[in-house]
Amino acid sequence: MNNQVEQILKAMVKKNPQIKSAAVVNSEGILIASHLFPGTNESSFGAMAAALLGLGEHALQEIKGGKLREVYVRGDDMMLVIVGISNVGVISITVDAEAPLGVILVEVRKTAELLEGIISKQQDITEILGSDLSLLEGFSFKDILGEE
Repeated sequence: MNNQVEQILKAMVKKNPQIKSAAVVNSEGILIASHLFPGTNESSFGAMAAALLGLGEHALQEIKGGKLREVYVRGDDMMLVIVGISNVGVISITVDAEAPLGVILVEVRKTAELLEGIISKQQDITEILGSDLSLLEGFSFKDILGEE
């Protein structure tokens, strides 16, 4: 499955050269597949997407804003866009800050719909990581984010 998801991400990036990185992260913050800009740390990228998703969901709960659909973080040079994939995770992309956001969103939303069917078939973490989950022992998002 990861290879299929990765191929879909690569095709999206190839079709839209303003997209610099793309990753699919499940609802637990675990990277399912990615096509990231060279030098990007996969674990950090996935953890940041999950953290932003959690903050956005919490903010919407406070204002009774409904279910979170998308998160945008814009800097001077780049923008991070996180689009939900139903209840199975998110696509997180980085894009040039001046890219035509509407065009990019149309493509990312189409990709999210395509991925929903693929990912929802395989949500069990053991199917993603295998039966040996020892690598997750002692794992904490607080470690990645530098919190105490």
